[in-house]
Amino acid sequence: MVLDPRSGRVRSQRLPGFRVGAALAVFLTGLLAPPAAQAQTPTKSRKVDCYVEADGKVLADGLCEFVTDPVRYGVGGFRLGSPDVASARYGAVVTVSGPGGGMATWNQSPGGDPEDGPSEVVTSQGACWRGERIRACAWKIGEGRPGFAGPAAAHPAAPQPAGPQAARLRPADCYLEVEGKVRLDGFCMLVPEGGQGGFVVRARASGKPDILARLDRKGQEPGRAWVFWNEQYQDMDPAFALGQATQNGPCWENAQTRFCVWQAGQSRGDWKRSAGGAAPPASPPAARDAAGTEAPAPGTVLTLTFRGRCEALVIDGEDMGAACAPTASNESTAGSAQAVFSFGTGDARTVMFLASAKGWVENGTLRQPIDQLRYEEAGRSHLVKAKGVCEMPNPMGGPVVITCSAQSANTPYSARFRTDGSRPVLTRSSPG
Repeated sequence: MVLDPRSGRVRSQRLPGFRVGAALAVFLTGLLAPPAAQAQTPTKSRKVDCYVEADGKVLADGLCEFVTDPVRYGVGGFRLGSPDVASARYGAVVTVSGPGGGMATWNQSPGGDPEDGPSEVVTSQGACWRGERIRACAWKIGEGRPGFAGPAAAHPAAPQPAGPQAARLRPADCYLEVEGKVRLDGFCMLVPEGGQGGFVVRARASGKPDILARLDRKGQEPGRAWVFWNEQYQDMDPAFALGQATQNGPCWENAQTRFCVWQAGQSRGDWKRSAGGAAPPASPPAARDAAGTEAPAPGTVLTLTFRGRCEALVIDGEDMGAACAPTASNESTAGSAQAVFSFGTGDARTVMFLASAKGWVENGTLRQPIDQLRYEEAGRSHLVKAKGVCEMPNPMGGPVVITCSAQSANTPYSARFRTDGSRPVLTRSSPG
């Protein structure tokens, strides 16, 4: 990527006559790689200093394995495991569902799977995630434990009755509409319940678990189910019936309700809203005439700027989702393999995921390997080596989710941005 040596930013100049549809086609075509190329996994593992306490019992205190995977645990989420042999190991999983909030699970007996254990809502407190029963903390090795108050963080809870293992939580992308009003639209946590494909989803807002909805398929005909939700935001039981619904693709619908669930990071494709905005087109719009369809000259910098909602942003291991700006951009240089994905904050900080190798399109989604990161703050620019990947479905067909995840030598960087479905603004600068 050709960067300005003084500011480190990509030079761009808006040219109103340039056609977005044609430029996007040129841009994506230039990033195609051989089909045999393999995407890099987002899962990363490293050693950390940790402390895990649950129900008044210290499960881990010292060296731990620290695993991050934005797909499984959300951006900023992680899995901790003590260094014991597998049969004696304790661990905890924190799945982040929004800035400063998430869900923790842990194993109560040695050697168990922490994802199958009890769970509770937790909030971020410095290096720790804390609930009424659990505290899970992680620090870089050698940095000490600044501000750590020591053990005895939680009150012991009554032992849970014996029974089958708890269903496994996982992140998802959810939409709930009740009587024409959108109640939930974005990241949620999903847990299977009741068998036959039933499940419960939970979303957070303002640091509290606000929205719960349940799909019950017991005794129902194929393609039919009952939908429930909690109606009162702080009621923790989704018992208010919204009626019987019929399946329509990823959604369950009736006259007053629309309840949809996708896998985390999955494009919503040609899904259309029934309320709260115009339906996105099912395919990229075609150029109305041939003007501006010529390929850009080699060295031309093409920039696509998106509007929407930043759902998560982690810079140098720090959660900055609350300050994340409502715009993001993707930049490429004609005739070059280099590319940049940029995300910023309201106080003028920017993280850029840089690529020097070609990406490729797989099932309609651009997959771009990342090999460097640039972080800008207060006029200073820092460039570090990193490994990761960015993914972007075709942004011309409606709302999509753009994700980037990369790991430097010591810390993670990640972003998750949902576009609003409007046409991205294309700008370009002349080569040289």
